[in-house]
Amino acid sequence: MSNYVDLFIAFLSGFCIHIMWSYLVNLGHTVLMFKSTIKDSLLFLTKSMQTVYEINHIKEQAWRLTERDEKYIEFQKQVDRSEIASLQNTVIRNFINSIPPKYNGLIEFHDWNSAMEYVDKIIKEGK
Repeated sequence: MSNYVDLFIAFLSGFCIHIMWSYLVNLGHTVLMFKSTIKDSLLFLTKSMQTVYEINHIKEQAWRLTERDEKYIEFQKQVDRSEIASLQNTVIRNFINSIPPKYNGLIEFHDWNSAMEYVDKIIKEGK
C-alpha cells in the first residue's frame, strides 16, 4: 500500500511542477509578445506622426504658393501645432490604457516625449 501512496504523491508532485512550469513559460511568452507589440505599435505611431508633420509642411508650402497672408499662415501653424499636441497626448494615453493592468510594468513611457525617447532607444538597439 505504501508504494501506491508514494506513486500517487510522485504523480501529484509531477503534476504540480508541470502546471507551474507551464504557467512560467506562458508568462514569459506573453511578456515577450507584449514587449514586441509595444515596440512595433510605437514605431507605427511615430511613422504616422511623421506623415502628419510632412502633410502640415506641404500645406504650409501650398499656402505660401497661393500667396496667403503671413499672419494667416502663422495662425494656421499654431492651430496645427495645438492639434498635433492634442493628438499625441490622446494617442499615448489611449495606447497606455489599452494595455492590461497586469502588464503596465512593461511600459517604459508615460507621455509623447518619453515615448519618443523610448523609440530612439529602440532604434539605437536595432543598429
